[in-house]
Amino acid sequence: MSATERNIHLGLLGAALAVAAWVFAAQPRAGEPATHGRALSSATREPSPLELIPPGSAFVLSADLRSFARAPLGAFIAQRLERSAGANKLQDLCGFDPLLRLDRLALAVPSANFGAREQPEDFGIIASGRFRAEELTRCASAGISARSDEPIQTKIGRFDSVRSHKPNGGEIAAKDGLVIVSGGSYFRELLDSAERGQRHSKPDARDARHTELRRALGPGALLATWLLGEGWFERVAGSETNARLSPLSALESVGLRIDFKRTAELLLLLECADGEGAARISNLLDELRSSLAMFPLDPALVELAKRITVNRAGARLKLELELNQAELSPVLEALLGP
Repeated sequence: MSATERNIHLGLLGAALAVAAWVFAAQPRAGEPATHGRALSSATREPSPLELIPPGSAFVLSADLRSFARAPLGAFIAQRLERSAGANKLQDLCGFDPLLRLDRLALAVPSANFGAREQPEDFGIIASGRFRAEELTRCASAGISARSDEPIQTKIGRFDSVRSHKPNGGEIAAKDGLVIVSGGSYFRELLDSAERGQRHSKPDARDARHTELRRALGPGALLATWLLGEGWFERVAGSETNARLSPLSALESVGLRIDFKRTAELLLLLECADGEGAARISNLLDELRSSLAMFPLDPALVELAKRITVNRAGARLKLELELNQAELSPVLEALLGP
């Protein structure tokens, strides 16, 4: 079992929140009854989950799930993804579906120093929504018990906490309208930030780079930025010599924006060490595009790949693609299965 899997050993709730971060399986049902959490989120201005992420992260993802749910394309995607996320099992286990109560979510990994056979020991998810603390802790406890484990509940400041009795497990902490799922020492950093209602004010160079990337991406339902770190490709490739020869070794950071309106708009930014490195990656992308017929891909996916536009400005590459509902279906099937 990988370190990340051990960290998410809280059970179905923690796993479901992680799924929600990546696949937006958070579509509110019509006629959903009002809860104390909903009244709380509308009556006060709480910091967003992104504002609570501690400084210095290597990877940051933020998702505006309510914006996604209101988009014309949102219902179609949510229904498709909900079937793959085990929402019915979660509903049976908890008595409600936590995914449908989420409004905003942020996911962070503090370190980039992991390779192909390693996983980050620490990660963190902070989500806000229309739920009560007791609902989430009860759900997490049920998930842990369903795995023949013993849930341990504690009170930490204003948060109710639940963790597995087994070592190397993750932990969940919840208060009305806010939940934290994390593992390793990062959990305490997240909890401290949430207790104060803000992150540490100390300036951080990596935060400045994340902000710059997010500004370049523009607003969207999902934004993700990744600072790769020195020697990242050597760690992934496993061979320092081969890695140095690869055009991808010039990559320093990656930004992704996905926005859902009547179409799905995708923007990928690749920040390179210099213009020469960007040109090498651009040439690599051209070679891959011309060789698509050699790969065992769905013809519909091949046609979509050919439509990706690539523009280079100095050391930055910008890849863009727009998909309608019919075009999005084969992509979801490739990712999630039929």
